[in-house]
Amino acid sequence: MRASRTAADHHCIAFHGKLDLSSLRTTQQRNRGHAVRVPGMHGLLQARAVLRSLTPGTLRHLYRNAMQMEVDFFNAQPDVSSAPSVGMLVIDFDDTCTVTDTTSLVFNTAIDATVEATQESERTAVRKRLEAMRDQLVQNYVQEQQRLYSELIPEGGGSSNEAGQQKAFVEALSDFDRRMNQVVVDSAILQGIPEGRLTAAGQLIGLQPGCLTVLSRAQQLGVPTHVVSVNYSSKMVQAALRRSRLNPIISEASDSSQPRDIVIHANELSYKDGFSTGDIIRRVQGGSDKDALMMQLMQQSSSAHTPPNSSNNHGSADESKLAVYVGDSPSDFAPLLRADLGIVVGQNKLLRRVAKAQGVKLKPLTAAPANGHAEPLSLYEAESWAAIGAFLFGPDPSKALTPHPSTQEGTNAVKVPRVLTVAGSDSGGGAGIQADLKTYQARGVFGASAISALTAQNTRGVKGVHTVPSQHLSDQMEAVLSDIGADVIKTGMLPTAEAVEAVAEQVQRHQVSALVVDPVLVATSGDSLAGSEVAQALKTHLFPLATVITPNLPEASALLGGQPVDDLDSMKQAAQELHKLGPKYILIKGGHLIEPPSSTHAQADPNNSTQSTGSSAAGHSGPSAPQTSPEATSAAHDSPAQSSEPAAAASCAEPEPPADASLSEKKNGHGGLSVGQELGDTQSDRHSAAAEQATNLPEGGGGGGGDHTAGAASPSNGSESNGSESKHHSGDTAVDVLFDGEEMHVLQAKRVHTQNTHGTGCTLASAIAAELAKGHQPLVAVQKAKAWLSSVLQASAAVHIGTGPHKPLNHGFETNDWAQQPVKPPSNLHKPALDYRLYAVTDPACNARCQRSNAEAVRQAIQGGVTLVQLREKDADGGAFIREAEQVMQVANESGVGVIINDRVDVALAVGAHGVHVGQNDIPARTARQLLGPGKVLGVSVKTVEQAQQAAADGADYLGAGAMFATATKDSSTITQETLQQICEAVDIPVVAIGGMNAANATSTLQAGCHGIAVVSAIFGAQDAVAAAQEIREAVDITLGNT
Repeated sequence: MRASRTAADHHCIAFHGKLDLSSLRTTQQRNRGHAVRVPGMHGLLQARAVLRSLTPGTLRHLYRNAMQMEVDFFNAQPDVSSAPSVGMLVIDFDDTCTVTDTTSLVFNTAIDATVEATQESERTAVRKRLEAMRDQLVQNYVQEQQRLYSELIPEGGGSSNEAGQQKAFVEALSDFDRRMNQVVVDSAILQGIPEGRLTAAGQLIGLQPGCLTVLSRAQQLGVPTHVVSVNYSSKMVQAALRRSRLNPIISEASDSSQPRDIVIHANELSYKDGFSTGDIIRRVQGGSDKDALMMQLMQQSSSAHTPPNSSNNHGSADESKLAVYVGDSPSDFAPLLRADLGIVVGQNKLLRRVAKAQGVKLKPLTAAPANGHAEPLSLYEAESWAAIGAFLFGPDPSKALTPHPSTQEGTNAVKVPRVLTVAGSDSGGGAGIQADLKTYQARGVFGASAISALTAQNTRGVKGVHTVPSQHLSDQMEAVLSDIGADVIKTGMLPTAEAVEAVAEQVQRHQVSALVVDPVLVATSGDSLAGSEVAQALKTHLFPLATVITPNLPEASALLGGQPVDDLDSMKQAAQELHKLGPKYILIKGGHLIEPPSSTHAQADPNNSTQSTGSSAAGHSGPSAPQTSPEATSAAHDSPAQSSEPAAAASCAEPEPPADASLSEKKNGHGGLSVGQELGDTQSDRHSAAAEQATNLPEGGGGGGGDHTAGAASPSNGSESNGSESKHHSGDTAVDVLFDGEEMHVLQAKRVHTQNTHGTGCTLASAIAAELAKGHQPLVAVQKAKAWLSSVLQASAAVHIGTGPHKPLNHGFETNDWAQQPVKPPSNLHKPALDYRLYAVTDPACNARCQRSNAEAVRQAIQGGVTLVQLREKDADGGAFIREAEQVMQVANESGVGVIINDRVDVALAVGAHGVHVGQNDIPARTARQLLGPGKVLGVSVKTVEQAQQAAADGADYLGAGAMFATATKDSSTITQETLQQICEAVDIPVVAIGGMNAANATSTLQAGCHGIAVVSAIFGAQDAVAAAQEIREAVDITLGNT
């Protein structure tokens, strides 16, 4: 019995202490396989008395709580029966998956493109003409549709379920859709869109909550999944769905699809010379096309059989597996009936009118037969995508409050993320396999290993290397993968081409879903650690399988045949070239962009000098001959295996360590920047709280490390045009580049002084693998890994192990902080670095008026340039608030934007938010700090200098000062500009101005000394939240000198 049915089948009210449940005598009766408690007469009489004293509103509240408690209870039961066996899932896109219809977005994109290509003096007139044309097309469609329905389904007409009439009805609707498409083509409104423009627009499409989760679960379970749409652009649909870890393909763009692929079937604009011609490549225009596609897919699928709702006989290979269709509109009517199970979402009245006229019953999804096969002439309504997912696939383990069930039948073991590392062993314990396994333990994943080479080395250098035979390497991997398994494989030093091929063969044999390749080829000193045959083997065998590869600059150059990679432009070009070799993501580590100072050539005495290092990847000196140590270099060359084997089998990039946080810069479609910072939810994921604090950390207090960029998210780290991306960055800045095939992410960092750089390359790649194993998408995994490594380097700065120039890291600093006494790391070490420039505070009322969810509103705000989000839900109870926060967190994490929770410490801790904001009348700041611990950011609202100073003393990391101007979203008195300036001068933590803030008053407020502004209705009260945020962000950046 599924939990989604339980809530509808059982009716009882939780009285929360108003009713003495101990006085209720109960009997047991069976209801659809579950025991139900039935109150005795005495209990019923008492309940009746209590009910009479309650208001209808209280009763509704109690009822909703009781139902939710029951759903939660049955979700937690270990003996819940399995969901129906789904053999194929087909989903309509527009309105079914999306918040609104996307046709208007295509029209508006076309209008914008045409206007931009017009002379500036004519743009207003052209836009007015095209918008009038768009409105006329829409009005004509609505009028013609109403006329058609009045003919096909006259008011007061009876119903008919004859197959012939159903077919004629569907064909009439499809003929209408075809005629309307031709009207659009004839208007030429779709002409002139640059190729790729709709792909960018697709990223703005809001999706229904839970839709991506259902698609992800289907993909994880290997259910063939198809998305069908009458949208004019399949690439737009693809862009909208390319979120989380989904990678949908377009049916016409691929020769074949695999079971785990999500295949898109949709129309496409016709292009010539890079611009749309105005015509449409017609693939799916209406209901008959959808029905024909559904029939074809069912015939191809092993689930094809005689549908209960159709007179057609398709034959069946496996009648136990369901072909499921999910839709919302009349154009979905025919495929909904053809499917084994047709599920209706949304409240489309026309579909219900059509169903009634055709004699088709709409029933709750909870009433569907247990095996999932629909009853004759029946469709099933679902209230949400969460309900669909629970019905089709059972409760979502990721949402369970209890431990994840084991994949092994009959046990209650926890499902643990697993990573297998394939690399060399470092006898000194600083790099290679040793660094990898320490990283996995610290990051909360299970680590296994297969050793490719054994080295004799220490902090001074490599004394000897022994290469493990490739067959034994393969045997190690087989032993692990055939028993324990792995969610991710990470590779380090692979000393021979045979070793590379052995790894590739095991990855493919066991179908490991994610692969992180750290291509250890060149030491920081420039010495080759592997021959050209290894580089070629990597490119041929491993790169096409890789999720992420992490070369440093010399390695990128070597992989590209010696092509120079020595500045930011060449790093970007190299990333693009390497992406062509097959990896999904390229992380090029730019630590070599600046030469280290001469002090790095000092002797090994730890008290003598420190190495000036950056946060970006420098190289793979790791356990082998660091460039800064003549002794180590000599040792490497003296290695007995040097003449025939690589110098360091366990080598990792080393010398360019990070400051304290990571800054990810990415050009948005509108030309703004989204700033990414650490997104984690554990104490070990934290950095400095404020951008300026992070940027100005004392150099003596920061740690360093090689393949890593970490920098403060300060306004000074602006866009590519601010001059920060010169050929060779200043000694204070280091840069990495992450490229996913479409977007180039520039990750900047502040350099610090440290000798503890041994094994940072291994550690970074392993941390990325760990985050991938926990389910994060690659961009977020890189951000989280880099941010955590920043904390490791900070905590390791004062640690002295060994006498060589490159000392190891303290991966376990969270549990054993060796440097805490007598040298204590900065107090803000573990806090996330947040960017306060444009701080958006959600307002449910504003978003409700604009007919969008909080999550969708946040997505649009971030697209417009918002750098930080506060989720404010004053009227939501705990459970609803947590669910809302989880959705907002998912949206923000995709773009690397921090999330603050208003007032609710419990909610912030439950969802792993970056911090909490409290007001003067909320929980006291000191108490909030005690509950949050040192790893979360705390913001406090203030109106006076005294309140500001007290908040800072109580542990606040930033202040919200105001209200500056009268506002309808909150009843609050205002403060003057002078008071704001006094508050900014009185404390040394960031201050943001709040209350009535908008683009018009941003400049004057920021000039008082604020680090940013907090905005509510000026963004969330606007119909176009993207444009509203863009306008304010531009004003903020101009004022702060970040243009």
